[in-house]
Amino acid sequence: MAEQAEPTAAGVKEEFLAQHLWPPFTQMQGIKPIVMERAEGAVVWDSDGNEYIDAFASLWTVNVGHGRTEIHDAIIAQMEKLSIYHIFQIANEPAVKLANKVAELTPGDLDHVFLTLGGGESVETAVKMARQYWRNKGKGTKYMVMFRERSYHGTTMTSTSAQGLTVNRAKFEPLLPGFIKLGAPYCYRCAWNKTYGDDCKMECARQVEHEIEFYGAENVGTMLGETMIGTGGVIPPPPEYWPMVNEICKANDVLVINDEVITGFGRSGTWFGFEQFGSDPDLITLAKGLSSGYLPLGAVVARKHVYEAFLGGPAEAFMSGATYMGHPLCCAAGLANLEILEREKLVDRCAEVGPYLQEGLRSLLAHPIVGDVRGIGMVAGIEYVKDKETREWFPLSQGVAAKIRDEAFRRGVFVRLLGGGHVHAVAPPFTITKEQIDTIVRVLDESIGAVEKDLGY
Repeated sequence: MAEQAEPTAAGVKEEFLAQHLWPPFTQMQGIKPIVMERAEGAVVWDSDGNEYIDAFASLWTVNVGHGRTEIHDAIIAQMEKLSIYHIFQIANEPAVKLANKVAELTPGDLDHVFLTLGGGESVETAVKMARQYWRNKGKGTKYMVMFRERSYHGTTMTSTSAQGLTVNRAKFEPLLPGFIKLGAPYCYRCAWNKTYGDDCKMECARQVEHEIEFYGAENVGTMLGETMIGTGGVIPPPPEYWPMVNEICKANDVLVINDEVITGFGRSGTWFGFEQFGSDPDLITLAKGLSSGYLPLGAVVARKHVYEAFLGGPAEAFMSGATYMGHPLCCAAGLANLEILEREKLVDRCAEVGPYLQEGLRSLLAHPIVGDVRGIGMVAGIEYVKDKETREWFPLSQGVAAKIRDEAFRRGVFVRLLGGGHVHAVAPPFTITKEQIDTIVRVLDESIGAVEKDLGY
């Protein structure tokens, strides 16, 4: 048999245009073929050899940077011993060691680690865990779950039912029953005006209390919230928000789930965002930075009192799981990733370099269409507005933020469009250099300027 030639860049792009691959969140009609081929550090190259700074770490995922041979080597070494075996009533070495390591990193008695394969699956698992927790405690009526406007928790049916972004949930109605939507999370007034403290009446936190009173504490069992709103617009919480929510929930016997899929493992400048934002969750959901995305991996971490509710006979065991949970190769990747984060002190570096990123991006406020720049650590959001005084957004039909994103991409920087189409997120690998941050800021400055010129500003 004759050897087949390696596919050329043009050949791969032609195959993509054949549309056998159907990517998520993608309109395939008229798609422009871009195929990413390789990556190193904070840089990726496409199949045509074009170079881009990955200012979004794939999908706020690659915390330790691309091309870490230590992770590759760990996967290969584990593959030579045990490539796959389930963990139903048994275990494998990487799964045990990874759970121990995560329990060591999480504070307090967040010691019990249920492994998954991603963020949405972690949220799905945590909600199921909370519902069975109350059933095991003899309070099965406490099945209702509160979630927030602008929240994003993944795309399973459970996480879509707790989806606060209309564009991601409307097409899948009717969704699951028992989910209570709260209003705007620590509203844009807080995020924009920075009116935390004396000027803020914390109605955003008091909504939790109001909804519990309305539905009854005997029916509401769980409060689910991203520690920091991510996909909904990169909105850090006021310092009083999570302590107040925790106090309300504890007074009403309601479990708190903090979604740490984005903020977990250092992105906000501490190992976990809830430590920084003053929350005291009963359950946390993890993914992304747990393996830096080198292989699919997630987890739910439970406090002692939650775990103990599942001890007893067969009827009390947590009745959930999937074939690939605790996959030995994925867990080996996660262990190697956490070793890099610790050895290179990358969480500390995130806290040190983060302010440089935030300061650079805040210079973009000089543009008339940049209404806000907000963030913490190595994550920031840039919000675009038609008028700074009224804070009116551009109509989505104008595609202003999308045009700026495309201009930046042409100039060699990849940023992500989110927040309903009005916000860019910047969340690079922790290994990014200050020179590369300067390039991101310069390219965004040029790209915003180019679009403003077209708009007549």
